[in-house]
Amino acid sequence: MKAQRTLPPAAAPIEWRDLIQGLMGLVHPHETVGRLQAEFRQYFGVKHVWFVSSGKAALSLIFQALHSLSGRSKVVLPGYTCFSVPSAVVRARLSVALCDVDPLSLDFDFVQLSQVADSNVLCVLATHLLGIGVDVPRVVELCRQRGIFVVEDVAQAFGGKRDGVPFGAMGDVSFLSFGRGKNITCGSGGAILTNDDRIGEVLAREYALLSEVSLADMLKNWLEVAVTKVLLNPSLYWLPAGLPFLKLGETKFYTDFPIARLDPIRAGLLRRWKRRLANSTTSRVAHSEQILRSLALSNVQTIKPSGRGRSVYLRLPVLMGSRQEKDAVCRISAEQGLGISPLYPSSLQHIAELIDTLSSQDVPQSTMIAERLVTLPTHELVSDSDVVRISSIIQAAERVDGAATIRRPNITNGQRHVPELPRNI
Repeated sequence: MKAQRTLPPAAAPIEWRDLIQGLMGLVHPHETVGRLQAEFRQYFGVKHVWFVSSGKAALSLIFQALHSLSGRSKVVLPGYTCFSVPSAVVRARLSVALCDVDPLSLDFDFVQLSQVADSNVLCVLATHLLGIGVDVPRVVELCRQRGIFVVEDVAQAFGGKRDGVPFGAMGDVSFLSFGRGKNITCGSGGAILTNDDRIGEVLAREYALLSEVSLADMLKNWLEVAVTKVLLNPSLYWLPAGLPFLKLGETKFYTDFPIARLDPIRAGLLRRWKRRLANSTTSRVAHSEQILRSLALSNVQTIKPSGRGRSVYLRLPVLMGSRQEKDAVCRISAEQGLGISPLYPSSLQHIAELIDTLSSQDVPQSTMIAERLVTLPTHELVSDSDVVRISSIIQAAERVDGAATIRRPNITNGQRHVPELPRNI
């Protein structure tokens, strides 16, 4: 453990006034949640909004609602995404079908999607992974012809837009997440959005049956948010980052997550969501554009949106030339506290708990992405000097005698200058 300035790989900063607003939610609980629902209906231009305990909970409820409207039971997922997604499918007692993704955009391989989307498919999950916009209208067009619902995954993309339409308002139904490290946070929480009255009617019935969380759980979450606020400071983040038992950033597959209504303290923590989202989006887009400009003349493979519009880059993904390069970059980043990190450890095909059912569903591009992808921090705690150092480390990765190394860039007048590298990617 080394005491040094350390960037968290992902962060959604929160202010003390937000924590106070969270506690104020207890004073007017119904008004606090109701105001939030009205604001989200207006922002997304949808009729129906519900807030629940997590993004996983929201997604599981969506799957249950869609299944009640159709006799189908198969859910098509991108081969590379968060492990929480298939856990929500299993929780809803449905089956997973995989579709490979394009490594240059993280969008679907549409040739394979047209083959996978058969008469047994209930819905397709269109995922704006890491805030990078995917071509939802194209997914909708394909699915409409086959009677398949489109669920839009905006868990990592709140604030993105396509042709002026917010991500989350293009599919039949969508969900958001307010977990730690998302675009904005209240500790944990999720939202369901739809403009479809049939889906809305079923979801309303499901929501009415949900329990409230206990006061103890509300206060525990509030305290965790307060502690996280302090420790996310780059001058202190070295402490939690250096404690392996905290398992920061670890991705797990589990289905025993709670499904409950969002409580008024969490809703209160989101009271200033519009301002926080605007600040978050401005920082993430600006930092991503800076890094992309820096990497533009190198051989580094960046990932770009497949569709039009504004992506919000929860983190900036980069494909390294090999797993060895990826490991070398992450190692040197950990030494220097720069927040460069891997994302998910494998494609969905290789999740241990699902290996029996998914091992035959080959998604080679997704597997390659899992082996080579690194993510660069873009959040509000990243400084201009951090951007220079992060860009330099990515460009300095090279292979020497079969092993990946990081060349130490020369530092001149506070800047790092790295020549182009001849690399095969």
